Amino acid sequence: TMTKESQKFLIVGSDTIVDLNGKILEKPATTEEAKYMLGQLSDNWHKVHTGVSIYHVGGKANEATQLSSFTDTARVYFAKLSPSDIDAYVSTGEPMDKAGSYGIQGIGGQLVQEMQGDFFTVMGLPMHRFSKELARVMSIVLDE
Repeated sequence: TMTKESQKFLIVGSDTIVDLNGKILEKPATTEEAKYMLGQLSDNWHKVHTGVSIYHVGGKANEATQLSSFTDTARVYFAKLSPSDIDAYVSTGEPMDKAGSYGIQGIGGQLVQEMQGDFFTVMGLPMHRFSKELARVMSIVLDE
């Protein structure tokens, strides 16, 4: 019989930021801010950092224990964007809930000319590294 005390859970959290020469580009608050960010990214390299943490919750005290935490980084180069390119993209609404005002997995992928690193890091969860870490921490959890 599984009791509350014997249940074990893993909690995974991740977040992504866009870094343009050391300046963090967060989610835009307005369409004007989105246009400004995209203009800054145009014809430039930037970095995308995704941080991931894996916690184990379980036992009698139901305490959370961090099993893994890492950051993965990719470099992205935007094509040279005209003001009409930027206006058209912002009018889709896609940039408004995205760090750096773009989503590589959507329409914003058209803005990317080149990339170095894991595509999934830019999307928000570096799948290869996460899978390796998950396998490692599962061996710890299952051995308890």
